[in-house]
Amino acid sequence: MKRFFSLMTLFLAGGALLMTSCSSDDDDDNGGSTTNKAPFASVTAKDGASTMTATVDDTEKTIKFGEFQNTKDMSAVEVTFKMNKGHILKTPANLTSNVNLTVPYKVVVLLNGKTEETYTMTAVVPEVPEAVLGAKVNGVDATVGEDNSITIKWEEGMEINHMVFDLELAEGAKVVSPEDCTFDLEFEEGKLVVNYLDEDITYMVKVTDYKDPLLDMGWADVTANFGTLPAYIKVYKTEKAAGVDGNIAYVAMIGSKAEMGCVGEGVGSKKSITDLEADGAYNVYLVGIDSSTVQLMVSGGKLVQANTRVTGTLGQNEDGSYQISYAYTIDNKIYTFPYVASGTYANPTADKGKAWAPKTAVAGLHMILYEGNILTSANTMTNEGAAIYYGDADYYARSAVGITKYDKIFAFCGQQVNDSEGVSIPQLAQIMKDFGCEEAIQFEASGTPNMHINKMETVVNSKLPNLKPVQVAIAFR
Repeated sequence: MKRFFSLMTLFLAGGALLMTSCSSDDDDDNGGSTTNKAPFASVTAKDGASTMTATVDDTEKTIKFGEFQNTKDMSAVEVTFKMNKGHILKTPANLTSNVNLTVPYKVVVLLNGKTEETYTMTAVVPEVPEAVLGAKVNGVDATVGEDNSITIKWEEGMEINHMVFDLELAEGAKVVSPEDCTFDLEFEEGKLVVNYLDEDITYMVKVTDYKDPLLDMGWADVTANFGTLPAYIKVYKTEKAAGVDGNIAYVAMIGSKAEMGCVGEGVGSKKSITDLEADGAYNVYLVGIDSSTVQLMVSGGKLVQANTRVTGTLGQNEDGSYQISYAYTIDNKIYTFPYVASGTYANPTADKGKAWAPKTAVAGLHMILYEGNILTSANTMTNEGAAIYYGDADYYARSAVGITKYDKIFAFCGQQVNDSEGVSIPQLAQIMKDFGCEEAIQFEASGTPNMHINKMETVVNSKLPNLKPVQVAIAFR
């Protein structure tokens, strides 16, 4: 009997040990019946193909990783928590989670499944060099700021409308846009986009100390007098056009981002500038021509009116670029023709021209400036077959448009009343050249020239209040 009792005792004790062993094996990594004072058995993270192990301080309640060597994006690091028995991970929700380690991350555990405790998890974030390490324009250093700005101090000789930056980039960085690193900084800041470490980074490109050359030429900035205008449209006034006291003129300086309009119906339905600007679709309206020639007119890519002779023509192409060329319409197709230095005017033929399909175009009275050269009446006779009001002493109120090498536009309008004598064509051509124009064409002269900005007068027109009707208005917005 005594022996039977001993066997039963051993059997029961062995069963208890077996049950305890089975219970331990059944527990998972996030909780269990057997407790350990430290909640974490380990905390690890992927670092590329390697594994980082964190240092856990249960007194300070911190989980610290060292510096990652292979991970670029620290905002989504794969972290794995192995919990000691009896403790449950609450935050993050999963034992293996993607965690943002660019900032301290709060890890919440339930000690023994009951008491909530918060640990702060951090990592040493490797320093990533800036995508743009340096920048220059014409050999002059720009400043690259921590705020992702690139600032160049303007110096004489820098082309404000064509600032070409030479960039020093971090290894692996690549310019996204603009690919040629060229900016027009006269009217607004530029945006440079650089891809680095699989991220597009935008830099704001700025210029300081720029001197407006028109102010040095005696023009006054009167933009504020004409209401709200796009940043790329400025308005100037002078009372000393061509160096003559009391000689009034205005010019609208328009950036390359402007859209050109051809507003009007041609010779069959002439209208005053007030009628032409009635819908207010554009900011700047400059009169075309009354009757000295029939103007070439193109609007929305469609020919509105063909011209009767070769004349300098302003056009905006489908890509937004501007050009001034000698142009003529043959069989309802527009052709441009090269400049001829001297000789007798010859009627244009298609085989001597180049096909042109502008989105918008308006012909002028004369080309007065070509490739930076002031054209004489003889030049005009050779290329256009006419030289109307071209004498050195033919002073009139005149209107003109010129463009620079980099598509900045100048719309000029002079006055010939109230002791303002106007200008001759050679004087007008010189004024447009002084603005930096490569090409320029004249529109109306005498009593008709007029330019309205936001439906407000610039010059005083001698035909007021009965404004003379013209074929078209050249408009910008």
